[in-house]
Parts: sequence; C-alpha cells; structure tokens
Amino acid sequence: MVRIDVAMLPAEALAIGGDCFVVVDVLRATTTIATLFGRGLRSLLVVDDLEVARERGRAEKRVLLGEIGGLRPDGFDYGNSPTEVAAASLADREAVLFTTNGTRALCSLAGRGNVFAGAIVNCSAIARVAREFAHVVIVCAGQAGGLRFGQDDFFATGVIATRIAELAPHVEMGDATKLATELAASPARLTAGLRDSEHGRITAALGFDADIAFALEADTSGIAPRVSGSGPGWATLEPG
Repeated sequence: MVRIDVAMLPAEALAIGGDCFVVVDVLRATTTIATLFGRGLRSLLVVDDLEVARERGRAEKRVLLGEIGGLRPDGFDYGNSPTEVAAASLADREAVLFTTNGTRALCSLAGRGNVFAGAIVNCSAIARVAREFAHVVIVCAGQAGGLRFGQDDFFATGVIATRIAELAPHVEMGDATKLATELAASPARLTAGLRDSEHGRITAALGFDADIAFALEADTSGIAPRVSGSGPGWATLEPG
C-alpha cells in the first residue's frame, strides 16, 4: 500500500511527514532540473540565496543558472528555462541553481527523508521510484518563496499522483491528492491549469510561453533527480 498526499505549500509537507517527498515547481525549476539531468549534467547544487549561488558557482567552477523575477540574473550563464537548457551542452558538468520558489522548497525539505525533484516532464521516472515508498508527499513549491499557493504546481501534482497510482498495486490518496488527480485528468483542463494560473500568466508575459508548452509534455526526461546531500540553505541533487 502506498499513501499519496499532496502538500499545497512546503510548510504543510513538514506537518504531514512521509518517507518520500517530491517537490514540484512545474513553472519552472523542477522542469528545468529534470531537463538538466536529461542533458547529462553530473551534479546540481540548489541554494536558497542568490549571492550564495554566485559565490559557490565561482569557487566550485559550476555553471550558474537561475532567475530573479523570472529573468536570468546578471552574470549567470543560463536562466531558469527548460527550453534554454535543453539545447545546452552540459554533459558531465556541474551546476548551481537559484530560483525564487523551487530551490527554496528543495532546501527546506532536504534531510527530512528521500527528496526528489518532480514535474510533468519526468512524471513516469518519479512514479517508478516513488511507488517503492510507503508514504509519498508531493509538494507544491508555491509562490512568493513558498508562502502562497500556486495552481500550476497543484495541477502538476495530479499528473504525478496519477502515474504513481498506475504503477503501484494499491494506493491510498488524501483529499488534496484526489482533487489534484481529478483536475489533471483532462488534457484541456491540465493545459488551462498551467497557462491560466497566476504563475503561468506571468511566465507568458515575460516571453517564456515556450517554457509552458515544454512543461506540459510528459516524459521528455527519464531522470528522477534525488537529493544526495544537504546543509543550511543548500542541497545537492544527482540523477536518480
């Protein structure tokens, strides 16, 4: 039996508990992370502070990726764009990523169990590892640094939960999980759930509509990135 819960904010996940946490920031951090590892990235350091990203990137000779207000910070090699990194040459490289919501959520949950970065683009890979745990919590990274609910993430959790349920012999779903799977069951409703979300509208207004389309494509990455080490304000992910 696999219990699947959805936490609408990272803080809620800490109250639920569980032995497996899947952090979802579908627009766009965890979509970017899955894509990075799909391009052959060896290791990714995620941090919850922009200046720490700069410092560790320089000191450890890592590729710098990230966003502030959705846009690439000055001096960074890449933004937080899955379409951008999908075309990058990153095989056997190491990188550091800072984003407003997703990397903060990963850092806050690192060390509390088995933590993965999930999105629609790697939903099957996530489901294959998650079905082995007794209690899976799929966590919406949210908005405003994880303080506000994000509709886009909630719809994406429904895709992942559905895929786990397809692979696991027996599942039990919490109330939020049931709602998320129902909402994500219709492709048209799923598309609208991302595009019409507040985060989706902001992302499109910044000129990243292609990233939204990319984020809606299931299983373009076969990687389930997993937190392999962590400390205050940082976590290291490796391909799972």
